[in-house]
Amino acid sequence: MSTKTKTINCPLIPSARFSLTLFIFFGCVVQYTQRINLSIGIVCMINKTYINTELESIPYLARTDNQITKISSKNTGLFFQDKRFSWTESEQQMVLGAYWIGYIITLIPGGWLSIIIGAKRIYIYCLLISSIATLALSIIYLLDTMHFVFVFILRIIIGFAHGALIPATYSLWSVWAAPQERGTLTSLGFSGINFGTAIIMLTGGFCCRYIDSGWIYLFILSSLLGFLWIPWWSIYVADTPALHKTISENELNFLNHFNGQLMQDKQRQVISLISLPWKNIIRSKPIIALFITQLCNLFGLFFFSNTLGKLLQDIHHIPTLYIGYILCTGFILMQLSGLTTGITADYLVRKNFISLTNVRKLFNSLTSFSSALCIIILCFCDESRKILGAITVLIYLFSSGFALGSGFLVNFADIVPAYSGLIFGIANTFASLSGFLGNILF
Repeated sequence: MSTKTKTINCPLIPSARFSLTLFIFFGCVVQYTQRINLSIGIVCMINKTYINTELESIPYLARTDNQITKISSKNTGLFFQDKRFSWTESEQQMVLGAYWIGYIITLIPGGWLSIIIGAKRIYIYCLLISSIATLALSIIYLLDTMHFVFVFILRIIIGFAHGALIPATYSLWSVWAAPQERGTLTSLGFSGINFGTAIIMLTGGFCCRYIDSGWIYLFILSSLLGFLWIPWWSIYVADTPALHKTISENELNFLNHFNGQLMQDKQRQVISLISLPWKNIIRSKPIIALFITQLCNLFGLFFFSNTLGKLLQDIHHIPTLYIGYILCTGFILMQLSGLTTGITADYLVRKNFISLTNVRKLFNSLTSFSSALCIIILCFCDESRKILGAITVLIYLFSSGFALGSGFLVNFADIVPAYSGLIFGIANTFASLSGFLGNILF
């Protein structure tokens, strides 16, 4: 009875699980600065007056009047002279899409390997590889030929390294997050995605506008963030609470009370793909529902995100500078909604106002129906209704954060905690492919 009392009263701040959440937050920041840097940097890497559809979806912090800002000789050169590349539109699409080639390949293996060797090592190896590859991108400044092939290969490597990270994160949550805290911890950790995106957008806009060959600094900055983060993660993070060096006995009892059956490290290391209960997994109605929900939501999110800038510019005729403001505001709202819903959902569950199952259904329904309604409304918004269109975009991004806080993205660790990383990897593979289909249809 005393153990249970200690368990219930274990504070979140300060705690080892909260520290882990902060490390995951900064890990997501590193991942997304490395993921987005080329989409931002390519604006000042090419010498054309047009860019491809993928770039239309990002804030034009380095563009005005639908033209790429020309960096004049009056700008600060610092260590590099201005250098641009004559890549065709197809080549630009290829280097931007190369990331996804590698990303999809490692989603499923990443979830499995996080069970076998531990999520801590997955993070170290993957971000070390991606940081080295990101830094290597700056070498194209010295190349007069083969720069396109060089970038294409490196982006595949970066995507390959990043594909395993989110599934590995779910493996950590399965043993580090109690059910009544999972929404709060998950939303806080994954909010680094939006924060990292905002950082690289703002930094990229400044570098591309005011510094010759500013794209080089984006690659250097995002790689340095990875090199700085890895040692701290290596020292202070453990795969399970039982392996953590400084965790308190009270917190260990708290987590063992909820997740004790998942903390058998030796058993987790010998799990093979063949030994997994595939028959039960395939026939599980909750898992099938999760697969369908993630596929449909990410189809809309990827389609919406990748075509949003083009839609606002070509249909609503909103100036590109304001498109940047709209999207940056949207990402901030998404982060706030994710944090708010995660904390709110956990509070409702702790106070027994609503069950864990029903709170997941509630916020997942809100994000799904709100997003669908926003897309329908946008179909009726033309140039004469541009303000309504902009507001609808903000509502869409805000409501998308509900999934991050207490929707389907959190639900994997609730339903299949022991295999959450692997199951998420499988679901996200199909969901990512659906996003590509959305781009093709557009």
